Amino acid sequence: MRALVAIALLGLALPVAAQQVTVASPAAERLRVTTTSEEASRHFFAGVSDGRNIFFSRAVMHFDRATDIDKNLGLARVFRAALVPGLTQAERNAAIDSAIATMTSATTGERVVALAIREFPNNARSHPLWETAAKLLPGDPNVAFYAALTTPVPGNVAAMRAVTERFPDDAPAYNILAYNLWQIGDHAGAFTAVRKYVELAPDQPNAHDSYAELLQWSGRLGEAQTHYARAVQLDSSFAEGYMGLAEVSQLSGRGLDARRQIQLAIAHSPSKATTVGYTRDLARSFLMDGMVKEGMDQFANALRDAQTLNRPGLIAQIHRDMAFFDAQLGRGTAIASHLTAAAAGGADDPMQIELTAASHAVGGDITVARQATQKLAALAQPDNEFATHASVINAIIALRENKPKDALTQLAGAPLDDAWVRALTAECYAAAGNLTDARALKNQVLNDPQLNFDDGYNISARIRAAKIKA
Repeated sequence: MRALVAIALLGLALPVAAQQVTVASPAAERLRVTTTSEEASRHFFAGVSDGRNIFFSRAVMHFDRATDIDKNLGLARVFRAALVPGLTQAERNAAIDSAIATMTSATTGERVVALAIREFPNNARSHPLWETAAKLLPGDPNVAFYAALTTPVPGNVAAMRAVTERFPDDAPAYNILAYNLWQIGDHAGAFTAVRKYVELAPDQPNAHDSYAELLQWSGRLGEAQTHYARAVQLDSSFAEGYMGLAEVSQLSGRGLDARRQIQLAIAHSPSKATTVGYTRDLARSFLMDGMVKEGMDQFANALRDAQTLNRPGLIAQIHRDMAFFDAQLGRGTAIASHLTAAAAGGADDPMQIELTAASHAVGGDITVARQATQKLAALAQPDNEFATHASVINAIIALRENKPKDALTQLAGAPLDDAWVRALTAECYAAAGNLTDARALKNQVLNDPQLNFDDGYNISARIRAAKIKA
């Protein structure tokens, strides 16, 4: 119902100009774009394809080319605004709204798609619009894909599988299906899907990147490296391929090579904001190898770049990084100053509360850690990350007080597949003299092939586990 109301409102705001020419895609029931140029239409659909294949910078190039040819192709501007790297959500929304306002000649299908993209960050609002678009355009694989992509769990696997059955040559659907299957534990099914993705899209860098990632997660690092390398061979601007190579190198004990690959990702970064993220990853690689000064220097570089961009939220994130790892590495000299600086981005931000609790717990200021953890617990629900992290931080506090049994009690309800939970449980076992179980959990953390430089807790868990004497 919300979707239909939104369509009616948009119809009032965007009257169709009867004189415009529409260039249709090949099949009758597929999305059409309102343009006077076949070439602009080709670039538009090439951009949609690259976007669905997670190559956003190249998609943006196609959308730019489409609007260079036809400045009135409003849906291309909408897609561009949704996919261009480096924008804040507020900037993205403003750009999408501005693009929608230009769609005075759009078809009904275009308008519904534009609205669905506008609501994309919120699946509960976006999915009904994509479903409506799918009813209007039942022969369009792009629309069917996004309707499936926004389907709430647990129905998303069935929805994406249905797309592959209706449109068996639609490569990107197999990509998402592969990850969905992996997440529910069907690893064989995931490999079947990702191989089909590579078969259908052998020249798409992301096809090889996705295959490589599943190979990596299976511990097949040599094969993963081959496909990550193929991704960047296909297009050297595909920065995420270098990050995959960095993960394989770090897992293989080649930290220097990992950092070379991250530098290549930085060199091919599609935006300054993305560069900041890669620089944070570079910092964490140094810290994993015990190179504390170099790691903290890279965090400082990321902070400087974020300040140049005037991104308060990003600045706060980096200060929290620096506070947390300052504590994690046993220095403790700058925890308070970084958290104070981060608070300028919102003292009541859940992440501010969480990192205040975590940093002070790790650093040993138990009083402050307890106060912040109580605030964090108030945000917790049984199935959310705040519940897990509140338990973990209480366990750290108990370990600081030399109470490994109390720490284990805190961790009892936390998921053991969480790296931080495993590392702390191993510490508890080691402190209690259970070296066999401590060693087993320590090795699980250190040998976990699902390395993610963006996950500070995962990196912290690996650093903590490496220090356990078991």
